[in-house]
Amino acid sequence: MPNDIAADFLTFLNAAPSVFHVCATLQEKLLAAGFTHLDERLPWTLQPGQAGFISRNGSALAAFRLAEQGAPQAAPFRIVAAHSDSPALKLKLPAAKMQAGSLRVPVEPYGSLIHSSWLDRPLALAGRIITEDGQASLVDSRRALAVIPNIAPHMQRSLNDGFVYNPQQHLAALFGETSISELLTLLLDGQKPACPEAPLAELFLYEPEAACLAGLKEDLLLASRLDNLASSYAAIEALCQSKAGGVHQVVFLADHEEVGSRSAQGADSAFLKDFLTRMLGQNCNDELLLRSLAASFLLSADAAHAWHPNFMDAHDPDYAPLLNGGIVIKENISQRYAGSLPAQAWLRALCKKAGIPWQYFQVRADRPCGSTIGPACSALLGVQALDIGIAMWAMHSNRETAGRKDLQSMKNLLQAFFG
Repeated sequence: MPNDIAADFLTFLNAAPSVFHVCATLQEKLLAAGFTHLDERLPWTLQPGQAGFISRNGSALAAFRLAEQGAPQAAPFRIVAAHSDSPALKLKLPAAKMQAGSLRVPVEPYGSLIHSSWLDRPLALAGRIITEDGQASLVDSRRALAVIPNIAPHMQRSLNDGFVYNPQQHLAALFGETSISELLTLLLDGQKPACPEAPLAELFLYEPEAACLAGLKEDLLLASRLDNLASSYAAIEALCQSKAGGVHQVVFLADHEEVGSRSAQGADSAFLKDFLTRMLGQNCNDELLLRSLAASFLLSADAAHAWHPNFMDAHDPDYAPLLNGGIVIKENISQRYAGSLPAQAWLRALCKKAGIPWQYFQVRADRPCGSTIGPACSALLGVQALDIGIAMWAMHSNRETAGRKDLQSMKNLLQAFFG
């Protein structure tokens, strides 16, 4: 599959083991494409066609390209909303202690992860630590430091018969014969933490094995954090490759989607609307913003559940998307996904024009449905919106599987969406 973005995407994934590394890596990509890093605390002076971005908390990004000179004053926004975070295990450093000959560090689950997928794997550490100069330093061990070992079935007879892992008791990370001080020394590589006896750190476990292609035709993507870095990367790639036109192009990568989005850097906040207001400049008034929003469209780009050959009855067979089957349009009558019939018609016409296949997902009528940032973004802005995604197996596992063609389809669709 020449000229697709899979190789670059895998390189990105391997360089982005934490949400902070995700944003730092994407910022570098935006800067290389000519975008300006703007400071929310300072006034902005923007010109038609200018491209820029902001970062909040080092874990969320909002990027844009203004409409070109001569575009209508109330030019619409074309917004792609995705999220930068993924389910993970965060270390509870103050609770670390030597136990049975090994440093045992309890964890705090972030998001609804699949507990068993973290066991018996080599685990590295990444995140950020406040150093003695008061700055947040990104850290990455890049090699395995810990393991969360299972117990043998001889010692727990119900292990293959419905055993439930207790995160407090069974998911603590074991580091062998070492100490927190030694771990921090390794991670900081010569720098010193701000408070060694009670370090200020956000450290997450991750599997250091590289993301890869699989299958005889290399048509499968196997990696951690595909939810939702596949859509996030495709959105930034599409924005970087687009040119200024008659619409304002926006990519919003929110943090904390996996835990409810209620934060200053989350989607269920004033973040996106305030960002759009500032994009329009000091001459923006309420009427101008509302006119722009009334003509705007938002795509919520997240993961979708692919039909699983080993769990066929988990899906409604008439709404069961396939890997490499195209962009997934997600529907839910209870508004767990953003959407409307006119929005679907508009997107299908765009897909048809761009030669991009599409498919549908609806949850079974007898099961609850997950959600995305789409409904919150649509409601807070009052804009037409639609939830779409890339189909994948084992969503929220430590290792997820998606289709290589679907990643390219998402990027192509978003580039067509920007015009």
